[in-house]
Amino acid sequence: MKIILVIVLTMLIYALEASEPDSIWNEGLNNFRKGNYHGTIERMNEYLKLKPDNSAAIFNRGMARIKLGDIDNACLDFLKAESMGFSRNTKFIKYYCDPSYKLKFLKKHYYKNEELLNENEYRPEYSRADTLRGALRPERNCFDVYYYDLTVRIIPKGKQITGSNFIYFTMLEPSQWIQIDLFDNYTMNKITWNNQDLYFKREFNAVFIKFPYILTSGEKHMIYVEYYGKPGIAKDPPWKGGFVWKRDKKYNRWIAVACEHLGASSWWPNKDHLSDEPDSMTINIEVPDNYKAISNGVLKGIEKADKSYNRFVWFVSYPINNYNVTFYMGKFIQFKDTLIQKNDTLKMKYHVLPYNLEKARQHFKQVPEIIKFYCDVFGKYPFMRDGFGLVESPYAGMEHQSAIAYGNSYSNKNNHGYRNKKYDYIIVHEAAHEWWGNSVSAGDMADAWIHEGFATYAELLFIENVFGKEEYLYEIRNKSFYIYNFWPMVQNRGVNEYSFASNDIYNKGAIMLHSLRCTINNDSLFFKILKDFYIQNCYKIVNTGDFIEFVNRSTQENYNAFFNKYLYDTRLPVLVYSFDKNSDDLIFTYKWTEVEEGFKMPFCIETNEKKAIRLVGTTQEQEILLKNTSWFNFFNQWKDLEGVEDNSFTYYWTSFKE
Repeated sequence: MKIILVIVLTMLIYALEASEPDSIWNEGLNNFRKGNYHGTIERMNEYLKLKPDNSAAIFNRGMARIKLGDIDNACLDFLKAESMGFSRNTKFIKYYCDPSYKLKFLKKHYYKNEELLNENEYRPEYSRADTLRGALRPERNCFDVYYYDLTVRIIPKGKQITGSNFIYFTMLEPSQWIQIDLFDNYTMNKITWNNQDLYFKREFNAVFIKFPYILTSGEKHMIYVEYYGKPGIAKDPPWKGGFVWKRDKKYNRWIAVACEHLGASSWWPNKDHLSDEPDSMTINIEVPDNYKAISNGVLKGIEKADKSYNRFVWFVSYPINNYNVTFYMGKFIQFKDTLIQKNDTLKMKYHVLPYNLEKARQHFKQVPEIIKFYCDVFGKYPFMRDGFGLVESPYAGMEHQSAIAYGNSYSNKNNHGYRNKKYDYIIVHEAAHEWWGNSVSAGDMADAWIHEGFATYAELLFIENVFGKEEYLYEIRNKSFYIYNFWPMVQNRGVNEYSFASNDIYNKGAIMLHSLRCTINNDSLFFKILKDFYIQNCYKIVNTGDFIEFVNRSTQENYNAFFNKYLYDTRLPVLVYSFDKNSDDLIFTYKWTEVEEGFKMPFCIETNEKKAIRLVGTTQEQEILLKNTSWFNFFNQWKDLEGVEDNSFTYYWTSFKE
């Protein structure tokens, strides 16, 4: 998306420096340079009356409109100019004005070799396998897992694993069948219960287990599962997950796994649905005896598994979502740190490759500051007994609970597009997930914005805390250029939705939270909402409705229309406006459209006298007299935010009612 921004800026220079010997044309260009975009539109309209076939004038009018945030009318101009032979920057025009171009672009990156159906909101057709994976069917709803005791042996030669899992669960409803999950590329040796072999059948990656009789509600049971096979290899970890079989610079083996969305059942048998987290878990990782295995939680011991393998016994004493369960195998060395806050001591452990030890010691000095800020703004670190951990990984990063994958080359330069280089934003982002995603967890992939939107917004709040409001607003504005607005942030439930397509759940999610902050217009209340929502839902499963209801209850207002627009729609709120000149003043009229009744949100305008004015729009038309004003502009993603009023820069489009 940053490429798109560069194209835009370049295009402005090319289009608007065109030479025309006409005073109207030149006045239009001068208006544009001053920021008087309505003046540019007026002059270009006048010019087109004289030369109606001038495609550059139509294009320039479109550029003025896009600077005002009037995307729809800008596209009409761009497409008309292009049809008349204007040929500069066609990629920019297609990106903003041709949905099929954007679809091809996104398909290339997220849905290769898949047919996307118009009638399914340009998602693939959902299959029986998708439903078995993502739905809470009766065979899943009938039981709740409270403990796993997992053992996995990593066999580098042949890139294989063998394993077993003791699954402890409580029956919630009477049933003779339950469903667990394990990818069908694995062979299951047996499933036993009370020393009996159980009958099971497999359908895609689902495993249906039959008991000799109907199990009763409230009963506690344990089954034992034994399996082996070759895990799928990650194509682009962590985004396209699986196993990563690499070697470090010393040619030692360096192995890890990342499986968000792909599913934990891609490498171990479990009830693979986000809604069910075990209360605790033992993770036994067996590796060749000249290697170490790092996993989640606390290392309880190292045992001899056989003559050539050691078993590393890790214990997680908190609820953990399945995709966060992980391991790393390598020649690791450990060093530690502590963070003392409010009489609590948080143990921080880092596992890195030996030749990066000193580099890591220096680089990870930033971590306590990051964690302390999140403790202050959101609440106490959620996994105190298990500690906080970073593990050097053979891929960029992943929020594995208490054992976060770190693979950003100990550099602040790979900074997610942020212009400051003081911090490593892989650490800033993944650490935020300990609160948002790992502690407060979504129960369906349709609600994954709760993980990524909050974690991305946490990055921005950290920037605001360290660098100030101006830098925060700069980065908020910059994020808007990385939003596609092609798929809604919340989509289909029960199908293991690929919510990461387009990544809007990151950037649009963060900007939605920022826009909510602006709309509430009470920072103490807004931050109290974030902290209280975290505290009240720590170690719990939540959905989108839970957060909306919490905001409504906390503010004593109804924000349903606000959330419905940003979460369930692809188009942004549209501010329809007009103005009339009245001597030296302007009468400005405005209202929000393409939103539900009850929608309200602020925006900010800047007059030609550089006066910023915060206004709150609703679905009812309002007007304001702008004294001593000849023209105005909007603070939007196309404008520098210097001087903008507090809590007034929001994310929207406009439409000028001529």
